[in-house]
Amino acid sequence: NNLYGFELMVGPYAVAALRLTRMLQQYGGELPADGVQIMLNNTLESPHEKIPELPLLYQPIGLEHHRAKRVKATVPVLVCLGNPPYDRHAAATKENRAMTGGWVRWGENKDGRDAILADFIDPVKKAGRGGDLSNLYNLYVYFWRWSLWKTFEHDLANGPGVVSFITASSFIDGGAFLGMRQHMRRLCDEIWIIDLGGEGRGTRQDDNVFAIQTPVAITIAVRYKGRQPDVPAQVHYTRIEGTRAEKLHRLEGMQTLDDLTFEDCPDAWDAPFRPAGHGAYFDWPLLTDLMPWQHAGMVAARTWPIAPSKDALEERWRQLLATPDRARVFQENRDRNVKKEVMSMTGAIKLTPVQELSSKARPEAIVGFGYRSFDRQYLIADNRVCDYLRPDLWHTASDRQLFFASLLTHILGKGSALTVSAEVPDKHYFRGSYGGKDILPLYRDPEAKQSNLHPQALKMLSAAQGRSVTAEDCAAYLYGLLAQPAFTARFMEELESRELRVPLTKDAALFKTAAALGRELLFLHTFGERFTEGQNWPRPVVKCAKPVEQSRLPEAFGYDASNKILRVGAGAFSPVEKAVWDYEVSGLKVVQSWLGYRMAKRKGKKSSPLDDITPTAWTGDDTSELLRLLNLLTRTLELHAGQALLLEKILTSPLIKADDFPPLSAEWRRPPTRHATQIGMEI
Repeated sequence: NNLYGFELMVGPYAVAALRLTRMLQQYGGELPADGVQIMLNNTLESPHEKIPELPLLYQPIGLEHHRAKRVKATVPVLVCLGNPPYDRHAAATKENRAMTGGWVRWGENKDGRDAILADFIDPVKKAGRGGDLSNLYNLYVYFWRWSLWKTFEHDLANGPGVVSFITASSFIDGGAFLGMRQHMRRLCDEIWIIDLGGEGRGTRQDDNVFAIQTPVAITIAVRYKGRQPDVPAQVHYTRIEGTRAEKLHRLEGMQTLDDLTFEDCPDAWDAPFRPAGHGAYFDWPLLTDLMPWQHAGMVAARTWPIAPSKDALEERWRQLLATPDRARVFQENRDRNVKKEVMSMTGAIKLTPVQELSSKARPEAIVGFGYRSFDRQYLIADNRVCDYLRPDLWHTASDRQLFFASLLTHILGKGSALTVSAEVPDKHYFRGSYGGKDILPLYRDPEAKQSNLHPQALKMLSAAQGRSVTAEDCAAYLYGLLAQPAFTARFMEELESRELRVPLTKDAALFKTAAALGRELLFLHTFGERFTEGQNWPRPVVKCAKPVEQSRLPEAFGYDASNKILRVGAGAFSPVEKAVWDYEVSGLKVVQSWLGYRMAKRKGKKSSPLDDITPTAWTGDDTSELLRLLNLLTRTLELHAGQALLLEKILTSPLIKADDFPPLSAEWRRPPTRHATQIGMEI
């Protein structure tokens, strides 16, 4: 009589009711008068909204709603448990509100101010991280919010309670969930996190207990009688590792929580549900505090506006406008369709919808941009065809701007911890997936007068070095230190915290050496477009031994390790060291990825018939760009040995600590202000 269940879908509802009835009868239990209390209902719909009278045919459904509403309104809950669905969906309309959070997300008032999800949202906005909120809009988060309300905040919830879920684990340390963690700490006395891992797509993959790729965790949130809301809950964390079978065996053998070894987590209200790191690494400043404005890269949301060739994009645009049914080839979604009116990139004018364009109309611009690490491609930078062009990034673009990229919310894998682009980068620039707010511009303005550095960083570095340190000096030092595989290898375990920290040396000679290495690497990795002073392109080691046939695109490519030959179609490049062929950025094989986008059957997804319009042939420019890539990677590998030795020397030198920096205001984490006329783009 004290067991209730809510289920939205008819099939699982019927199966659950049948199985529970059979199980209770098997154990000699007495069923309630109206059967087991599994109710066909949307848990997230309003507990206050009046249920309409339904026709006779649908009255059984109406009865289920009434039963569920009675439970929501009048039944106190001691324990709430389950495995709620995981489904991230920032997209929401008036029509689908019931399936995108219902009452929890939208409330009952027209302005939505009564929505209880606001307790998770408002702290994120106050922290200046409102741009992260798209990650919060997930079904499992709505169920967490509902369960906390029902168990701990409802009018009848005056005593103890337990909420225990197995869900996606992104809330443990994600920036979008700091309000969720804060609210849980305020409502509970103790929280246990059993992290089961299960990352199926990242840089360090491991087995999942479910047949999914999303990492999961079991959470047990408890309140005892006499809760003190001004004291944050104690949070305990453990991780179970191994194969799927080993993880399940460990869980199955548990009798009490004492069977696992937990570590205590920080007690700051919005701190991650993960133990603070131990050791000198965690005394260093975070890269995201040194460069406080982080931004997401560009998102086209369709693949056809991107190509290695400007001519291919010109032809795709012409074919789009020549197609009678433009909607068919456009790949419409919530944010962009052929009838939608949007503002120009500069925000200065309203653009004619794609459906109304003449066949001779031009796009806003076709520009070079950073597609993937070490891969420069072209983009139709037109606000009608790209969902999120990120005007804030275009506003700051200049011939001095650098866009650094890393993984700031996921664990780094092998290879460099940092890459760079001279052009505005794609959201997935760093490694081809897992893009978040992972782009760190060096400057906050197109004139390169205001750096995106902690306001005290240059002053502190100058004092430590005994000379004036510029923003470019700092950028070169950071790149010389982090753009190497030795850093990620040295701190593989520490980086599991998802905290990328930087050892800032006070030793002037070491700082100068690291900055010099960084300057050469930045020159190389921007293909000679930045830090050109005093730099020369390295003497070419790799040469084209046999030209690639230019009458068509290559069908395939491969590597002959014994002869150090890279074959592209019928062409050959040598000598290519195996380390160049294998060069990776957290799982992205740079050379192999670059070539994959330039084959007759290119890699990646296709979003439209327009994607079939590709360059008709391999060109001399393709050969030149490939040679640049192979030779810059060859030189990069030569520099890595010196970087590794320098890193070890820096680690034993006097270092600036994170605590030496004063706290940052939220304003420094927000994008810079801009004016419509300040965004410069060239066709």
